[in-house]
Amino acid sequence: MGVVLHKIPVAMALVTLLLHSGMKKKHALLWLAVFAAMAPLGTFTGHWIAQSHIAQNTDIIAYILATVVGMFLHISTTILFESSDSHRFNLLKLLTVIIGGVLAWVAT
Repeated sequence: MGVVLHKIPVAMALVTLLLHSGMKKKHALLWLAVFAAMAPLGTFTGHWIAQSHIAQNTDIIAYILATVVGMFLHISTTILFESSDSHRFNLLKLLTVIIGGVLAWVAT
């Protein structure tokens, strides 16, 4: 349910950007359909990998998880550190992230 609720405003923003870029409405709706299909396709692919012989190879699972974690880190740090108007380095944000990481590490 969280994925669905998150995708609604993101889909609206995507279509708005595509239409304002001059794309025809038909093409924008096609890209919206592709965007909407990504979560179900990811779910089915994950389920297929978990049920197949591929999941028995722990190296492959480690590479998949490393890729996913890397993507999440890239997206989150881009949002966190480039959210200011000037895109300048913010030491306070970095210190906050480091303190949060240390607290998470100590709490485990």
